[in-house]
Amino acid sequence: MYHYLDNVGRGLAFGAQVAGAVTALIMVASLLLGVFYRYVLEDSLIWNDEVASLAFTWTIFLFASALVREGGHVRVTLLVDALPPLLAELTERLILVLIFAFGLLMLWSGWNFAEFTSGQESAALRYPIWIKNAAVPFSGFLICFHALVLIVRPTRIRQPVETDHG
Repeated sequence: MYHYLDNVGRGLAFGAQVAGAVTALIMVASLLLGVFYRYVLEDSLIWNDEVASLAFTWTIFLFASALVREGGHVRVTLLVDALPPLLAELTERLILVLIFAFGLLMLWSGWNFAEFTSGQESAALRYPIWIKNAAVPFSGFLICFHALVLIVRPTRIRQPVETDHG
């Protein structure tokens, strides 16, 4: 069962990374196009900032969820590395429980906020604002899934760092 969940998690993380890369490219292209129009053509676009903001929001939350699976978020490991192996592993799993709880909070509050803004439209493009706000609950779901898969992992979550005493 764990291998099935791990494979699904791997696919979700890969999909989030690909989608995050696409939205990052859209963001950069939109900003560069705005600069080109403003400073080269001496005209301005009314929509490029909204596209960049929408793409930025999705980029951040997609990559944040994928990093949970990889343990890629900033963390202080000095204390955990100093603990005995069993206690270090229990601490890692407790941290993942807290990450899971944070993901649930993102899912719940993000859903409520997206629902609250469901009748609003963006000023320039007139797209429904909930599309931008849906990045938070979507990321919360992915964070919960990745944290849960790591919590039930039958092997060590993080291998201890080998130190060279020579």
